[in-house]
Formats: sequence, structure tokens, C-alpha cells
Amino acid sequence: MTDGAPRGKNPGLGVEGLRSGRKHRYPDAKASTAPVTGRRQRYLPEIVAAVLVGAPAAISLPLYFYGGVVTWAFAVIWGAATLASVTLVPAVERSGERWERELRLLFVVSFVVAAVSIVTGIGNNATDEPFTMGAYLSVLLHGQDPYTTWVNVAYSVHTFTFYSESVSAPYHYVYLPLLLFFQIPGTGAVGYKAMCLACWAGIVYLVRRERFAALCLVSPVVALVSANGFTDLPVLLLITFSLRGAQGLPGKAAEIATYAMKQFANGFWFVYYVLRRDALRAGLVIVLTVVLAAPFILWHPDGIWCEALTFSLSPGCTGAINSSRSASDLYSHWNYYLWILWLYALFHGAVHRYARRAWGWLHDRSATVASNAASEGRSEGSSPPTP
Repeated sequence: MTDGAPRGKNPGLGVEGLRSGRKHRYPDAKASTAPVTGRRQRYLPEIVAAVLVGAPAAISLPLYFYGGVVTWAFAVIWGAATLASVTLVPAVERSGERWERELRLLFVVSFVVAAVSIVTGIGNNATDEPFTMGAYLSVLLHGQDPYTTWVNVAYSVHTFTFYSESVSAPYHYVYLPLLLFFQIPGTGAVGYKAMCLACWAGIVYLVRRERFAALCLVSPVVALVSANGFTDLPVLLLITFSLRGAQGLPGKAAEIATYAMKQFANGFWFVYYVLRRDALRAGLVIVLTVVLAAPFILWHPDGIWCEALTFSLSPGCTGAINSSRSASDLYSHWNYYLWILWLYALFHGAVHRYARRAWGWLHDRSATVASNAASEGRSEGSSPPTP
């Protein structure tokens, strides 16, 4: 798994520090020097944080009154608010306050918002995962395969506690095996949500020295995602720990663990190594994923193969849970937006560089096409008439 290169170097991307140690100080880790021009500007970060939560809530309530629980619409509304968390960065810059101080204050505000959501149910229960993960683990511990055993779950989807809709449906487990064991036994859905909130706090801690990443991820909307108990939070914590928190064996162990947790992590690591031009490690991601899933493949091949590894796209998987997947899934899951924000927060420099390269390539390509078309036009205009 190692190639002899320091873990903090990235020769493939030409970007130093893409995978950095925890002691690495980033160039953007500076205190804001913008002048303070008034009380409103001084409290701009707190105002933006309030808008990030208040605006989607204000839109969600009339939508609920009009159409009930419209899951995809709520996901788009709150997903857009999640992506808008990047606005906290310029807000802090314009406030004139030290970004480290604002980070601590925003963390407290976001944590309180998330904790209140867990305790009261306000803006909560946007996913069934806190209710199903314990049930899947119980199924496994009783000797049954969670990929083939139906689990009936009943819970309420909340817009606010006063407006909710009950959901009751059978499920199969659809993620990779190790994720089942990241929970606090005996604490139920509340314990799972609290664990996810702790994972969010851990992520913010790991990137606390990176101004851009820390301010994006400390957003109250991101904390609210964690308070809902999405299973992405433990995965993102381990990936962040591997990238930013530890070098050597601990970081590599955390990385490998994510290969057996959630499919987004496998996709991330594969693309990560492809972009670094490290074909060996990209191939090892695939190989180790299969190895870690092997016990369940040998137990009931069709179960994990259909539900977790191929998303029911292979022949013979019709009727499985994932067989109902559609293009709308790309925008109708709130947690998907969290992955986009996390990627941009940690790799915004590389994203900007690739975007500039892509724009330059498109510009050059269009200029070449236009030049060729003009040349052909001149050639046709100057040719002698055909007798």
C-alpha cells in the first residue's frame, strides 16, 4: 500500500499537501484583517448561520402545508442550504474578527442547534438510518444475513415536531458490512444520532487549522445533517482522519476500514488514486473491497452482490431494494450534498485548478473549431468556379 513517497506529497496532481499531516499549516490559515465597519458586519457570520437554517425552514413549512412530506423537495431545499455553507467563509472575512474565534463560536452555535434537534425532533428524522442500523446489527448477531433478511421499520418524518408523517416499510441492508458495527449498542436511534453528531465534531476538529474547510464544515446545516443520523458521518470522519489527522499505519488503517463501510468512500479513494496517477493503489481499493466483503459474498452471493456491490444493475437482481434506483436519487438525498460540500471544503484548491484546466481546454477547443471553420470558408470562397 505504500510507494515510498511521503504521505503529505502529491506528485500526481502536482499539488503539495493534498494528503497532509496534522501539523501542516496551510497558507490560508490566517486571521482576518478586514476592517470592521459596523455592528451588522461584525455579526455577519452569525447572521449567515441563522439564514442557512432559517431560510430552508421557512420554505419547507409552506411546502409541507401544500403537499405534505415531499421528500425530494425537502432534500433539494436543505441540500442547497448545505452547499451554501461556503458563504460562511466570506462572511467571516468581512466581519473583521479572527477566523479562529469565529470558528469556536460557530461550533458552539451549530452544536446547540444539532443537540436541540436530536432531543426535540425539530428538523429531524430525515432518514431511516438511525432506526435501521441497530435492527440490521441485531439480525446479523442472530445469525441472519442483513442483505437478505427483511427488517420492518416504523418512524416519523419530521418537518417540525408539529408536522410529521409516519413511515413504515421493509428494508434490506444496502451498505458494506463494517458500517454495521459503528454504533453505540443499546442506545437506539437517539444514540446513533448522538454518535453522528460526535463524528461531525471530530471532522471539524481535524480540519481546525484549515480556514476554508473548517468554516464550511462548522455550518449549523452540516451539524443538522449529522443530528439526523446519516450513516455518512462515521465514514467521512475516518476519511478525514486518514487525510488530515494521522500519518503512517493509523491513517492507512482508517482508510482501509472505509473500504468496507459505504460505497461513496470506495468511489472517493479510487478516483483519488487515479488522479494521483497511482494505478496500483486504485486497483487495491477494488481488490480490498471485494476481500472485505468476501464473507457475505460466500454466505449469500446474491444478497450483498445485488444490494451493495452492483446496485441491482447486474442480471438476476430485479426486485431487490436497489432495483428501484433512478436518476432522481442523485438530487433527492440530503446526505449526497454533504459529500459535495466535504469534497470542496478539503480540495477546493485542486477543484479550482482542474476547473481552470477544463475551461482552458474548452476555450482552446472552441477557438480551434472556429479557426478551422473560417479557413474552410476562405478556401471555398477562393476556389475557381466549376465549369
